[in-house]
Amino acid sequence: MPQSVRIPAPLRLRDQVYDRLRADLEDGLLPPDHRFVELELAARYGVSRTPVREALLQLSREGVLIPLDRGYALNKADLKQILDRLEVRRMLDVQVARRAAKEATPHHIRLAQAAFDRARAAHEAGSHRAFAIAQGEFRSALQEACSNETLRRCSALVDDSFRFLRLRLFEDPTNRERTLAATQEILEAIRTKSPDHAETATLRFLEALEEFHKAAAG
Repeated sequence: MPQSVRIPAPLRLRDQVYDRLRADLEDGLLPPDHRFVELELAARYGVSRTPVREALLQLSREGVLIPLDRGYALNKADLKQILDRLEVRRMLDVQVARRAAKEATPHHIRLAQAAFDRARAAHEAGSHRAFAIAQGEFRSALQEACSNETLRRCSALVDDSFRFLRLRLFEDPTNRERTLAATQEILEAIRTKSPDHAETATLRFLEALEEFHKAAAG
């Protein structure tokens, strides 16, 4: 008798609400000062309050939202939180870039190049949201090229904490240009199998990020 094959169940309602909330945040449909209230979101998505409550709790555990007396708000992160995250990114991003430079296949390089091309087109069109999405895709391509699964997961987790900060960062055309230059340099290092070059470019970019956030905080 042939071995049975399990058909995966559809996403739970909680997961669907979670994904929709994330998408609405990334697309700017829910502004940064929005208060996330169960009853209002349940009406927005046409579901009961239970899956909304569970999705909000998950986003709170991930550090995306912070609880208030009534509902939740977006965690805008203070300077110390941002610098702490950047410190962790220095440890992780350098290793991801080095591994990608050693291990990337032609498939991974094509993915990274396509993401870079989309980011450049978004910058030229003045769309910081599309630019942020493309940059996220570039980073995902680098993570996919890394064969260390634990490193990939840790990098993606920390990267996720910067998802909404990027929208503010990329509103400034100068920051988009700086990011494009660093991305192109990292891409070239990966294409030429140059781990040291990939590390140098990554560290230089993270230093620039730290300078920007310190200046923005006054």
